[in-house]
Amino acid sequence: MQVNGYSGYSNSLYTQSQTAAARKGWGSSAGPTTDTDAVNAFLKESKKTPAERIRDDWLARHKMTEEDLKSMPSEKREAVEKEIAEELKRKLTGQDAKRGAVMNLTA
Repeated sequence: MQVNGYSGYSNSLYTQSQTAAARKGWGSSAGPTTDTDAVNAFLKESKKTPAERIRDDWLARHKMTEEDLKSMPSEKREAVEKEIAEELKRKLTGQDAKRGAVMNLTA
């Protein structure tokens, strides 16, 4: 059932939103948008290997970047790389999930 007078109102809102989007450059190829940036970030992240994700996660948890790691003295950098390698080994072999995990086997 359609109520008289509302169809024109909804059509005018739709037209207004289209013109506002055109003014802001949405939906056009005028240049990069937030949506495009988000898609590119997602694609970049999805192309990473599990090892790269684990490494990035470790660095983020320790509030470090690759640049910070490169600028460290060699002894400290080797120690950090060893920690990252141990975590990679644990997570990629599944040993990390076994450590301290509580499982309900009655189901």
